[in-house]
Formats: sequence, C-alpha cells, structure tokens
Amino acid sequence: MDATVKTTKSGITGGVLGGISLLYVIINTLLILNFFTGLIAAEKLQGLPIIAPIFLVPLMIVPAIIGFFKKKDKLCLWAIILNIILFLVPIGYHVIGTLVFGP
Repeated sequence: MDATVKTTKSGITGGVLGGISLLYVIINTLLILNFFTGLIAAEKLQGLPIIAPIFLVPLMIVPAIIGFFKKKDKLCLWAIILNIILFLVPIGYHVIGTLVFGP
C-alpha cells in the first residue's frame, strides 16, 4: 500500500498566498475593532485602521486572486470575499458619518 500524499507546488503556493491575504484581513479587522472600542491605547494610529483598507486591500487582494487561479480552494475564496468586505467598511463608515453628522 502506497499512501503518499500528492502535493503540487502550485497548491502550496496558492494556500500560502491566500493565507497571507487572509492574515491581513484578520489583523486589520482587529485594528478596526480596537479603533471603535478603545481596548488598547493606540493614540498614534489615530484613524489609520479606518483609512488603511482603501489603499492596502487592492494590494492584498492580488495574492488571493493569484492563489485562487493556481489552486481553487476555499481559503483564497474567503480571502477575496473578506478583502472586498474590508474595502467597503471605510466607505460605509464615512458615508454613515456624513449622513449622521453632516458634511
């Protein structure tokens, strides 16, 4: 009985790229939650956790898309979906803030 596991190089690379993209989503989500709750004092960051996804999500979604095309797995798909949601968070925050508090 030969019970070897076949792993291709593209499969490992696809998973790593999706993991990197998903790790960014997790870290930035924790920073945004900290921004709203203020559990950990981070005055030097100010509004950076809210503004950062607008600039960094397009850079972080590229590895997830490349990983998804190399290896069609759910990790890369979830990374793409969560990156899109994370991109919409600051836009929604600013729209709701403008509607509630005025221009």
